[in-house]
Amino acid sequence: MIFLSVDFGTSAVKAALVDDEKGILCHASEGYPYILLPGEKSELDPDRLMDAFIRAVGRFDPALRRQVACFCYDTFSPSPVFMDREGRMVYPNIITHMDRRSRRQSREIERIFGKDAYMAIAGIYPFAGGCSAMTLLWFAEHEPEVLQRSYRIGHLTTFVHHRLTGKWAVDLVNASMMGLYETTTQAGWSETIIRGLSLSPDWFGEIVNPGVIHGTLLPAMAEALGVPAGIPVAMGSNDAAVAHLGAGNTRAGQIMNTAGSSEMVTILTDVPKVNPLYYLRNAALPGLWQVYATTAGGFAVDWFREEFCRELSKKDFFRYFDEVLDRDEPGAVTFTPYLTGDRQSLRKKTAAIYGLTLGATRDQLLTAMMTSMQEVLYRTIQLAGEIVPLDREVKITGGLVDESYLRLKRRTMPGFDFKPVDDCPILGNVALAKMHL
Repeated sequence: MIFLSVDFGTSAVKAALVDDEKGILCHASEGYPYILLPGEKSELDPDRLMDAFIRAVGRFDPALRRQVACFCYDTFSPSPVFMDREGRMVYPNIITHMDRRSRRQSREIERIFGKDAYMAIAGIYPFAGGCSAMTLLWFAEHEPEVLQRSYRIGHLTTFVHHRLTGKWAVDLVNASMMGLYETTTQAGWSETIIRGLSLSPDWFGEIVNPGVIHGTLLPAMAEALGVPAGIPVAMGSNDAAVAHLGAGNTRAGQIMNTAGSSEMVTILTDVPKVNPLYYLRNAALPGLWQVYATTAGGFAVDWFREEFCRELSKKDFFRYFDEVLDRDEPGAVTFTPYLTGDRQSLRKKTAAIYGLTLGATRDQLLTAMMTSMQEVLYRTIQLAGEIVPLDREVKITGGLVDESYLRLKRRTMPGFDFKPVDDCPILGNVALAKMHL
């Protein structure tokens, strides 16, 4: 049996054909730009995303594509979408997790519920970019016609699934990432929050567990992809949640570190304890949750290369990058790692460099930046260790992973080892689908 597994990331789509033993037969990727607009808005054109997806799959051998028997996928999130009854986008773009237009609406949610009372239900403080509830309030205030014209509001999984099958759904993980769900009890949409924010419960629809077969592939989409029409489509979920399954993590205490465009750590737990210093979200498996935090990751590395190392080719820069990390360059320079803001703060945070003198070097700045990001992740792991016994092995995946980066992590997170694993979201999608076929 061949699975078509697709990972819709923040800046690119990755697709693979995977056999029944989770062997990757072929893979391809296509990038797409996100759109930065005034007012701290970050969006993504859904047509460019779908075009990139179709182009990536189109690279595969046609004979293999005709053998695909199941479609499965994951997406980045939060990623609010507003759609009409026919599945057209009411607001033209996908709102990305880097969007911060709703800072003031965070304060409004705090005023209505009290931030601790809200966190006790939703699992997080109402941070801008951390969930979608504030984005909906922003639209209610600034573009109410978007809500008035919406038939369904969800995340990117809702959009993708409807394009694939014509069916409406929100998966279990993205439901909890909308900030309108009873995350701490996994009991469903929160009437308290939805009514308290003067939203319509009709907008949010059915919640489906990740991996459940929910519809079949529509003929037009099948023709565009070159795969059989009518094959089963598994309900997609959040990329970090399915990565656990791809790494073989299925029980409380197991840890996943994704080192890509953003760097994330997520720890599985069976104790839904809330804390303002991390997110508590549903895991892809019912009855488990994720303790989760994120920082800049590859976005920060790209910024450093473009601003401080313009004389180096990309290949030479990463050779330099590895050499600096291996040296563990000493110095008094420190760095606060908020180049992409902070989704765990009610106030706007920015990055800052401290301890600069005429003796400070570029090497020290790079070391300080990379070390500061590890400290964010390590703090979250330590907090998770207060509620669940932790494995000492951390599964790690992503484009930043190499031996130098692993040595940096081992130095900055003592007591933990890091085991590289590849293609975790792609393989996690297949693992979830196989549970339900």
